[in-house]
Amino acid sequence: MARAPGSHIRNALTSILSPQLIRGMAARLGVVKRRRKVDVVALVSALVLGADRGATRSLASLRRTYELSTGTRLAASAFYDRFTPELAELMRQLTQRAFGELAEGTTKLKRALGAFAKVYIADGSVIRLHDVLEADYPSIWTNHMKASAKLHVVMNGATRTPELLRIVPGSQHDVTLLTVGPWCRGALLVFDLAYYQGKLFRKILDMGGHFLCRVKKDANFLITGAVSNEWVGRRHRELLATMVGQTFEAEVDYAYRHIPERDYAYRHIPLRLIAVWNHDSRAHRLYLTTVSAEALPADTAAATYALRWEIELLFRELKTQLRLGDMPSGNKAATEVLLCASLLALAIGRKLLRAVNRGMVDVRRVLPPERWSALLRSAMPVLLEVLVGPPAARRALLRRLDAILGYEGSDPNRKRLLLPQRAEAGLIRAACSA
Repeated sequence: MARAPGSHIRNALTSILSPQLIRGMAARLGVVKRRRKVDVVALVSALVLGADRGATRSLASLRRTYELSTGTRLAASAFYDRFTPELAELMRQLTQRAFGELAEGTTKLKRALGAFAKVYIADGSVIRLHDVLEADYPSIWTNHMKASAKLHVVMNGATRTPELLRIVPGSQHDVTLLTVGPWCRGALLVFDLAYYQGKLFRKILDMGGHFLCRVKKDANFLITGAVSNEWVGRRHRELLATMVGQTFEAEVDYAYRHIPERDYAYRHIPLRLIAVWNHDSRAHRLYLTTVSAEALPADTAAATYALRWEIELLFRELKTQLRLGDMPSGNKAATEVLLCASLLALAIGRKLLRAVNRGMVDVRRVLPPERWSALLRSAMPVLLEVLVGPPAARRALLRRLDAILGYEGSDPNRKRLLLPQRAEAGLIRAACSA
């Protein structure tokens, strides 16, 4: 039987924002205490897909979006009173479920990075909040930002899709938010110097994972193994001046202490140091990793680390296209609802992207995630109408969406390689912007 036009679009939408699931969770959490004019399914849908209304996101614009999509007139107080801790918990659980579902069966990188089960990228981004939330969300930069939240993400590098998410006060340090578990077994974690900690390195190794990160400027490792026996026993800084213009690698001893636990004894981890010569800066770029030379050759390390830039692009996508940075309310519950609404919009976009990709005949056509989110933002009013509008108009709307999404989402510059493709090919010039 032929598939109905646009049915994959509606299936993708309802898999993230299922009316039955939302009603069941809302009843269990106490979001709906008695039936009034506000429908919880339409409310959640309007919060997630209503970000395109107005120059900036506001509670008033979201209320107008709800009224336009449902044909219901609401007093401002009747709408604002819905932003409760119970609604925030509903949005939080929907977000965790959505990204848990997206994590199943995701694409892995191949070729140069095919030795790893997955390639993960970890980082956090600070989101400015209303100053009155300082007690609940203290900021790390109190001189110009009294309140902030930190979105910490562990992302699949192949799809730029978050798999682990945490929203915490902005004062928390990134390294304390990366909880190592069975998910990293056989995977490669790529992160920046915010995670440069021996205790974390040891946890990743004990869990059967690998990591790749840059080296701090003040580090001076003892070389324990190298292609030349003359290097053994020397410090790596001595070699940098003699290896100008050359890429080299060596086994080094990484020593660290558990000072917060009042354990001052040194522990040692054998690691691999890769020094990649960068022709633009006329200097070496140093990387630490647990990966063998067979699985990660030295000449592909820079391109692999450049894949870390994907998570910066994810944060830019969330803040510019999905309004994550627009937090207009001083209400804690409303702020948490809006944070989760932006993340759910991202989940819908990734789900739709997969659905459209599966239906494309020309597999060479690339659909870049950020371009896709810009398209999704433009299509949000139509997507909202598909979810909560009259069923009679749904077929025509889906047919219109089906015809335009694949065409408009394609990258007009088809010869341009995206960062995951560069990392797979091991193109060292990809590291120039990292």
